[in-house]
Amino acid sequence: MAEMTESEWSTKYRPIKNHLVSDDTTSFETYGEELDFVTQQPNSTVWTEMDGDNGVYIVQGYHLANRISYYVTEIPWQDDDDICITICKFVVCDCYDPEDEETEPNTDCEQCWGEGTYTDWSMD
Repeated sequence: MAEMTESEWSTKYRPIKNHLVSDDTTSFETYGEELDFVTQQPNSTVWTEMDGDNGVYIVQGYHLANRISYYVTEIPWQDDDDICITICKFVVCDCYDPEDEETEPNTDCEQCWGEGTYTDWSMD
């Protein structure tokens, strides 16, 4: 699987703006008029933002499971492409060992604020 940053992906495939909403977003909702628009596009121009075990990712094609939103691009992906764009990663904090049942996360930790995990958004 080829890893790509979000900015590399945007430059190469050029996601279109969502013309159905008033803001400048390029993402489309998973229901209603926005989903209707997405499903009318060629599959090779559709991308799915998904919630995964270790983070949030954009992958090529139309997917239902764990979907967050969709994107439609000007440039289609090719059948032999296998691309993954990591949006964020879910990280176990250094203050917490999930394998040790006796240990709790540090409530004073400034990284996870006592949750034991945090989201790393520094992917791009």
